[in-house]
Amino acid sequence: MKKIELLAPAGDRESFKAAVYCGADAIYIGGESYSARAYAHNFNKEDMRWAVSLAHTYGVKVYVTINTLYKDNEFDDILSYIDFLYDIQIDALIIQDIGLLSVISQIYPDFELHISTQASVMNAQGVNYFEKLGAKRLVLARENSIEEIKEIITKTNIEIEVFIHGALCICYSGQCLMSSMIGKRSGNRGSCAQPCRLKYRLMKDNEILDDKYPFLLSPRDLMSIDHIDKLIEAGVHSLKIEGRMKRPEYVASTVLAYRKAIDNYYNKQNSSLKEEIQDMTSMFNRYYTNGYLFHDKNIVDGDYSGNKGVVIGEVIGYQKKLKRVKIKLIDDLYQGDSIVFETIDKGRPINKIYKDDKLVNHAKKHDIIEVEFDTFVKNGQVRKTVDTKVIKKLQNIYQKPHRKQPIKMIFTAHINHPATLTITLNDISVTCQTSCLVETPIKTSTDKERIAVQLSKLGQTPFDLKELKIISDDQVSIPIKEINNLRRITCQKLENQLAKQQIHHLKKQDYIHPIRQLSSKGKTYVHVSTLEQLKLVSKYNDIEIIYPYQSDTLEAFRIYPNMILGTSKILKTKDIENIKNSKIYQFVNCIFVNNYGAYEAFHNKEKILGTGMNIYNSSSASHYPGMKILSIEMSLNDINHLHTDLSKCMIQVYGKIENMVSEYCPISHYYFGYLKKNCQICRNHSFSLIDRKGEKFDIITDENCRMHLLNCRSIFYNQPSIQINNHYIHFTNESSEEITIIMDYFIKKNQDVSEIKKQLSLTHGYY
Repeated sequence: MKKIELLAPAGDRESFKAAVYCGADAIYIGGESYSARAYAHNFNKEDMRWAVSLAHTYGVKVYVTINTLYKDNEFDDILSYIDFLYDIQIDALIIQDIGLLSVISQIYPDFELHISTQASVMNAQGVNYFEKLGAKRLVLARENSIEEIKEIITKTNIEIEVFIHGALCICYSGQCLMSSMIGKRSGNRGSCAQPCRLKYRLMKDNEILDDKYPFLLSPRDLMSIDHIDKLIEAGVHSLKIEGRMKRPEYVASTVLAYRKAIDNYYNKQNSSLKEEIQDMTSMFNRYYTNGYLFHDKNIVDGDYSGNKGVVIGEVIGYQKKLKRVKIKLIDDLYQGDSIVFETIDKGRPINKIYKDDKLVNHAKKHDIIEVEFDTFVKNGQVRKTVDTKVIKKLQNIYQKPHRKQPIKMIFTAHINHPATLTITLNDISVTCQTSCLVETPIKTSTDKERIAVQLSKLGQTPFDLKELKIISDDQVSIPIKEINNLRRITCQKLENQLAKQQIHHLKKQDYIHPIRQLSSKGKTYVHVSTLEQLKLVSKYNDIEIIYPYQSDTLEAFRIYPNMILGTSKILKTKDIENIKNSKIYQFVNCIFVNNYGAYEAFHNKEKILGTGMNIYNSSSASHYPGMKILSIEMSLNDINHLHTDLSKCMIQVYGKIENMVSEYCPISHYYFGYLKKNCQICRNHSFSLIDRKGEKFDIITDENCRMHLLNCRSIFYNQPSIQINNHYIHFTNESSEEITIIMDYFIKKNQDVSEIKKQLSLTHGYY
């Protein structure tokens, strides 16, 4: 049985060393550009060369994230960057952009490609789609359950990677526009500002409710260490730890913990993980959840979005004159640790600890101590967010290279010939010889036991001697320093060969650029959400109408037989199968698809690609021959300079942008304190989230109990300067009056723009 891969994050050299020395099988890193963690430290070119050399010496693979969306004018630079990654022998690339994927496959046919979780693949059909495109591995959406993962693995031949630890996104990755729409910092472009970690209040029927859960969109951290056996037995190939922006000690603690858990499984051991889990918790946590992976209903905690640390005491008083907080400890506290007072969400590093009015550098469990703090604190728990003792322990582990590669040695010594040493690691062998000849001993011979002792002194090398064979004449004389030097130069030669081994061998191919074709006379596509909206817009001429797949779709078909069937951005394997087996499927000729699985599954139908496909550049647009909506995050300049068939492109001119789509629901969390599916509270009320600036984000829930969070402003684009003539209008929860205003403007051309702006909250978005 091939062992499952443990994949660790690294944002800098120290984190990378921690991952290598603590037992990672592979490490994913990002460059200074083109990565979904643009604000991590990341690696420059010199760092990357160093990383590949170190990792390959220890048999560790290196993957580079280029998992964002790219503009046309960035392709020359990124292809030059990929040339560099190819030359330094990066093991694989992690990709989101379908256009970049198709270009890399064309230019670098032997570069291993992994599909990022940013591609939002959550079904077997989507996995099969990327398998056909040549991907070696796919990182599934974090919303897949263990049962769904197991089913998907039975239906594909490519490797499946699953997140097992670290920060979660509340939205399906790759489908979140919250940061982009609010602050023009796109998660799809690597610049997410994490607005989900901010405070929101729930509004019910235009009444703001009490903020008993102020952080309604901030998920807990994922931890799956108790379920490693289930993941291995499901056939998962790689277990991924999140955390490229975390400190090296976080990387060390998580890798050590999961390495031990994985080894426990294969070695049929049951050694305790208590200490390792405590160390992980000390480094960073927002409380833990088993996530959707193992059906945990506690996805969000709601009271705080930062590092929870560990509880170390209780506030029992405050001395105003001395500005000191009195704390009763339930755990040890050291000078240099950092704490947070829970009730006021403020804290500080501990420079001074007072016990019985005397300065101490260490206080123990049950001690009553005081620490200086300018802000009054009346009561509440105290949390330790930085634990210097654990940090020092982890540093002592990862800063010393104790990881070893098992090698075999063959030592040969024949009189009047140089002695030779061959070292073999897997399929790599190196041989060196002494600078002097083996002689007949005059007095004392160099016996095999002495030779074996000298050859086994591997010290700080990356190697561990597992097998030694000595072939020599009966009586030989070899200077000990020659044996030692032979061992050193042969080990060094093997290290160099490992560090510089060639992975890529094929010649780079030419890149064929897409051809630009101008747009013809366009169409207007109107996407509605209810039967009432359908009846209203069907009165207008010269439009195409999209209606969603839901319980009343057949009735909608009877009202408007020429409808296009709309499908969601989120479709699990069974959802796609349900659509294909439905009555409506045989009646419709065209389907509006929003994910790769739907595109693959509905191959015998005409298809229009929705915004969920993230079409962001000429290569991604040209990858699909049919009609497609361009990304809402593209600028007017980006669109007008596309080199593709513009007659097959469409832009959204009106709609409440879907900022998030999630399996989590803040409504059920507010009322029950956990995720309760199908609670039905939303059916008779309208709900919204209100941010700290008073902006209102409407919540729409679908028949699968998924939350769709709409932007606070509707996109409205009415400028004639754009070179795309196909327009997309999307109605969600608008009133009949609002729909009429928009339809009259875009279809009948008889509405004043200034009047529209008075009545609706609008934005031009990126256009």
